Amino acid sequence: MNVNKKMLALLTATLLGISTTALGTQPVKAADHVITKTLMHNSVAYTLSGKRTKNKYRAFSSVRAIDRPVIINKQPYYWLDTKKQRLIKAANIDGVKRKVKHNSYVYATGSRKAGLGLVKKGKTIITYGSNLRFKNGKRCFRIGGPSKQYIKASNVGPIIGSPTEETTVTVTRKRGSVIYEHSGQETKKHIKARARFKVDRLETGEPAETIMDERAQFGPDPEIYRIKGTNQWLWSKDVKAKKKLPLHNYDKENFSYIKFYQDTDVYNADGTMQDHNGHKIVKQAGHLKVDQLLYIWVPSEQKADLFYHLVGHKFYATGNIDKIDVGNGYVKAKAVKFVDGVKLKPINTLEEAEDQARAAANK
Repeated sequence: MNVNKKMLALLTATLLGISTTALGTQPVKAADHVITKTLMHNSVAYTLSGKRTKNKYRAFSSVRAIDRPVIINKQPYYWLDTKKQRLIKAANIDGVKRKVKHNSYVYATGSRKAGLGLVKKGKTIITYGSNLRFKNGKRCFRIGGPSKQYIKASNVGPIIGSPTEETTVTVTRKRGSVIYEHSGQETKKHIKARARFKVDRLETGEPAETIMDERAQFGPDPEIYRIKGTNQWLWSKDVKAKKKLPLHNYDKENFSYIKFYQDTDVYNADGTMQDHNGHKIVKQAGHLKVDQLLYIWVPSEQKADLFYHLVGHKFYATGNIDKIDVGNGYVKAKAVKFVDGVKLKPINTLEEAEDQARAAANK
């Protein structure tokens, strides 16, 4: 996708207060299907701004949801079929996959065993929601159902997968398909029609654009499926999925973007302002990539300020010139706006920048 298309895609993100890795570009569509889902864990609904609502749902009750999950802060959610736009965590419905670390009993309560025998070490199980604390202090994850079944939280490992993000795809393109590496290189040609693959991620963004560059005429924002357990991908247009997966945006999950809402000066790492014969980075609608937020001591102002480090080197400028090359450039955080992607945290403190400046002055 060219720069203008990428800017347009980023401008569509509208969620407030949370990282919009999917919702901003995936509003509920009239063509989406509503399905009935069973909750396996007590749940609350969330607003688009990420706030908990007063809407509470009991375990084993049913909710009507849109069958197309979305990603918020790298976690899958379902839209609820309500007049107000509300979301519920997919982990409370579909669960997550974990490995059992020790042979474990299944419990019906905090102390009474369910009589189902042992769950063997190494087995993969599905747990639902966060762990629960019983009156006797024991912490357990809910498993199974529809009756209440639990396993000790200490006996299972971290999350290794999500049923929400796994499905089977079948190659439907008459001429077959191709398997791609994330670099864009084809790894295997002529995958026959009707071939089937397990996939565990649906993605758009820069890698998908690289992979599908040769097919750009088929439309912007290509989407690719990852073959489970590999770094190999299939173009979504070549396959049909058994169920819908949430769409990850690679760019928004891995990078941060700012906007120049005014003409902006550029600084060096030592806090001195760059001299471009009076030219500045010009106010612009595009979203520009940054990769660091930090405090830098500014000698001319005798104080430290918060700066973003620019990933790019050449930017449109004021005056009758095309671009300026800023090299390893920084811009004041208060002179720009954070607009999308991963929200950065300062890598140092104001006090650390001041101390570093004092130490340099005393040498």
